[in-house]
Amino acid sequence: MSLSTQSRPCTSPDGIDDIRAREVLHRTETCNIVIFGETGAGKSSLVNLITRKQSAATSSDAMGCTIKTNVYEHDVAIQNKTLKMKLFDTAGLDEGSEGAVPNKEAQKVLKKLLQTLAEQDGIHLLIYCVQGTRESMALRRNYMSLYSKVKGKVPIVIVVTRLENQNPDMEEWWRKNEQSISNLNMTFAGHACVTTITIDESDSDDLKERSEQSYHALRELIDKCRLPNEKGFRDVEWACDDHERDHPRSVIVCDSAVPAPMNVCNIAGVINGAWVRSTVVMRGHYYMFQRVTAPYPPAKRSKGGVGFEPCLLIFYVDKNESVNTQRTEVQKFRKVYAKSKVGLVVVVCGCDSDEDAKGWWEGSNDTGKDSLLAPSVTFTYLPRDGSQRSESAQEALQKLIWELSRTGEPCTSVVRDLLNRVLGYLIRVV
Repeated sequence: MSLSTQSRPCTSPDGIDDIRAREVLHRTETCNIVIFGETGAGKSSLVNLITRKQSAATSSDAMGCTIKTNVYEHDVAIQNKTLKMKLFDTAGLDEGSEGAVPNKEAQKVLKKLLQTLAEQDGIHLLIYCVQGTRESMALRRNYMSLYSKVKGKVPIVIVVTRLENQNPDMEEWWRKNEQSISNLNMTFAGHACVTTITIDESDSDDLKERSEQSYHALRELIDKCRLPNEKGFRDVEWACDDHERDHPRSVIVCDSAVPAPMNVCNIAGVINGAWVRSTVVMRGHYYMFQRVTAPYPPAKRSKGGVGFEPCLLIFYVDKNESVNTQRTEVQKFRKVYAKSKVGLVVVVCGCDSDEDAKGWWEGSNDTGKDSLLAPSVTFTYLPRDGSQRSESAQEALQKLIWELSRTGEPCTSVVRDLLNRVLGYLIRVV
């Protein structure tokens, strides 16, 4: 899959394209938006309307001008937050074999894009772009193709383009066609009827007003219908095969030094501290969290007898307790479970940043050289309160788990056990 990323210069001096950017923005949220539709439907023009800058190449004929997936980054101020959008402009669907991107190839690229996003940063919204002046037999086919891939877990909105001449207003298209769309068993989380035409100074006031209405309608549609920042769709069935479901990535956790409910419960997917094992899906992969306490017994084996070899260790410490005592415990923990080059994450509860966490750990060390400052050890934080900062810390920790466990998956022991079983069977047969 070919992705072309273009950072979008913003239209105002302070870096955000809205006058409300002058207000104090309390938080930042991310949003990955995939725009799909037939060739010539106006997907690239839609990008230009959202960003208010002519950076995406456009075409006025039915032949597609987007031959690969282009990514446009754009920040917009909405109410009391900054929404950091990534707009994925995809190649047109239903183009013939003589087109720039044949339909089969376009479908393949689109599916790969969705898989990649599902594994990584998630999908927050799908925009189905259709041309209001063109009747299409492929309208339902393209919708069902995408719907089957996301299984109804990602909101799909429809944006109807080229309605600059629709009378008495652009919304008239929806009033006339809503029932027909419903009869085709297509359900949308929202809709917008717009014009994406490039405005010149010589254009009529009515056309300028319609363009302005279209811009604000799209902003409202995106903010209203997108999935929340932390809930971008990540579909494990795209990322995992049967083997991974049977053999999840193993993570050993010790959070006993931290009083409940400030423990790993929100990472491991349980609602209290009384848990031992929990299987969780994060960023498109299965994880088996196993909770241990001192004196750190060996990790239990799974039902099939396959070794529970961890791909990551997590230890929670408390900033209000003695760091030297906790350092000793972390070393014991690591000695028991880090049989190979396994990464260790030390979560310092009561800190407000990664720098604060590592600074507290280093500044409190009065025993000389600290083996826990090796490159394989990562420090992160968890605030005590339930603020927005705490949510950000949990999201950062999930990202760390995903990143640090990729190179140390429990595949070695799994493959070794399977090969031994196969070899034993062959010896018996022969």
